[in-house]
Amino acid sequence: MYTFTALNDPKLRYGTSNFISLNIYEEESAQFRGALLTLFGEPLFKTTDIEDAYCYIVLVKDEEHNSWIFTTYEGPSGPAIGYKGIKDEGAVLAANALLDELEKVIPKDFEEKLFSEDFGNTITYGCKDGLCFYNEESGDAAVEECYGSDEDL
Repeated sequence: MYTFTALNDPKLRYGTSNFISLNIYEEESAQFRGALLTLFGEPLFKTTDIEDAYCYIVLVKDEEHNSWIFTTYEGPSGPAIGYKGIKDEGAVLAANALLDELEKVIPKDFEEKLFSEDFGNTITYGCKDGLCFYNEESGDAAVEECYGSDEDL
C-alpha cells in the first residue's frame, strides 16, 4: 500500500534525471497528463514547449514509512518519471505503484497547445469526458517562411 502526495517545492526537481521512460505518445501522453491532473491538480509548472511541458513533484510513501520523491514530467522523450536517488528495488516498486495508480483514474478534462521548436509543429492534446485526443499540425509553413518553398528553387 502506497500513498501519493504532490509537493510544491521546485527545488526538489533539481538533480533528478530520467528514471523511467514511459514510451507513450500521442493520446497516451494526453491520458497520462489527464491522470496526473485528476490525482494531483495543476502541475508545479507548465509551458508551451513540448520538451518541457509540465512537471509534478510526487512524494510516494509505503507502509513501512519509506519514502521517495519523484518528478513526473513531459520532456524531450515524452512523459517520464525522474528520480534523484539510487535505482534500487524499493524505488522501482514505488515508481511502478505510482504508474499503477495513474492507470486507475479517469483523466481530467484539459486541452493544451504545445510547440515543437525542433520541427516547428504545433501539438494540441487533451482529454474530454474520459476520451483523450492528440493533433499535430506540420511546421511546413514555418519552414517555408524561413527558407522559401520548393517552387522558389
